[in-house]
Amino acid sequence: MNPQKLDTNLISNVLKGERSAQFQLFELTKGMLYSACYRIVNDEDEANDALQDAYVEIFQKIHTLKHPEALIGWMKTITIRKAILQNKKKIHFEEIEKVDPESGEEFDSWFDAEILDQAIESLPAGARAVFLLLSVEGYSHKESAEMLGISESTSKSQLHYAKTLLKKRITKLLQA
Repeated sequence: MNPQKLDTNLISNVLKGERSAQFQLFELTKGMLYSACYRIVNDEDEANDALQDAYVEIFQKIHTLKHPEALIGWMKTITIRKAILQNKKKIHFEEIEKVDPESGEEFDSWFDAEILDQAIESLPAGARAVFLLLSVEGYSHKESAEMLGISESTSKSQLHYAKTLLKKRITKLLQA
């Protein structure tokens, strides 16, 4: 999405309930928000369902937005929450025996985005959700724990677990 196209006039018109402005906002943000949904649910149909639910809520509650400059972040939060809700039954958190905080998270090989996407998609749903919320979307452990209904320590251990699995899976993909 090009943030320059999301000017104050468009936001103002969206807040007034103008349909053409709402459609323009939808067109400008649908790719970014779909991507966030898909990464969480890992299924095109479910991502589309979650995105539709998100836009319904966005346009129903847009009049409650107190800070128009935060519109994109607000929309993204609603969308991610809808994706989590859509996928709640599939998100399970694996029991982790022991987390070694000293193990390095450094990766010394070059790889492209396709390999990273494959590795992320192969993560267990719970670890993938935590990884995406923290490492991609920029949420804190506290925020991700609240969204997923887990403790902060579970969020931390699942993030470490996801990074460990990613390193192993990327290494394996590079050797293939």
